[in-house]
Amino acid sequence: MRLLPRRPRLPQPLERGEVALAVDGARVALGGATILDDVSLSVRAGEVVALVGPNGAGKSTLLGVLSGDVAAGGTVTLAGRPLDRWTTTEAAMRRAVLVQRGTLSFPFTCRQVVEMGRAPWSRTPREDDDAATVAHAMGLTETTALAHRTFSSLSGGEQARVSLARVLAQSAGVVLLDEPTAALDLHHQELVLRLARDRAAAGDAVVVVLHDLNLAAGYADRVAVLDRGRVAAVGAPGEVLQPELLSSVYQHAVEVLPHPRTAAPIILARR
Repeated sequence: MRLLPRRPRLPQPLERGEVALAVDGARVALGGATILDDVSLSVRAGEVVALVGPNGAGKSTLLGVLSGDVAAGGTVTLAGRPLDRWTTTEAAMRRAVLVQRGTLSFPFTCRQVVEMGRAPWSRTPREDDDAATVAHAMGLTETTALAHRTFSSLSGGEQARVSLARVLAQSAGVVLLDEPTAALDLHHQELVLRLARDRAAAGDAVVVVLHDLNLAAGYADRVAVLDRGRVAAVGAPGEVLQPELLSSVYQHAVEVLPHPRTAAPIILARR
């Protein structure tokens, strides 16, 4: 008797404040070096969590563990269930991932790249929303005018925004972004973080790897500071982004001042 594949479990909306994604006791070693050492972190629906820290601290590796792309000791839970107990399609319905450097071997147009984000919803009732969702995501990321250009013809910053549009079009309740502002100008850096905040305001859980501490201070609900593979501190930006901790972690003297209008921390390297 031939067994038919079971239908994927469609996601249920999470309540604001409910843990959407968590890792407990993550350990990763590569080439004899410890990249992550007993790292635990939870992310709740309705919040933006920024992962910050110096080069080599383990930020992108932690994001890879959370997404399931990096094998690690410990456990990862997505929507209250161990990540490895979801099928690939079910996981993609629940979390979307923007990697640092995506490559495409074929001459896809930008619209086709964004349409790839809708793949998990194929043959489900939400497939009917594909065209409108793709158009909306491209509008949000200011990439509509690029729709018919080949992805490989774009600048690095344009590719980053088209890739973000693909992630938004996926309509997952957990969004994982690895250095989404790295190739962007000031306007588009702010645009990307505003979109992250908007997703959180709509009830999604967002994790973003950032090098710019001021972007983390301005947009994150919580900041996790990584240092040599461990979480040195996690909490609200005003609690965590303190000069003593940052100077120690980054091994450079840091000054922290209140923003004159919002009182959010402004982080400056001492010169």
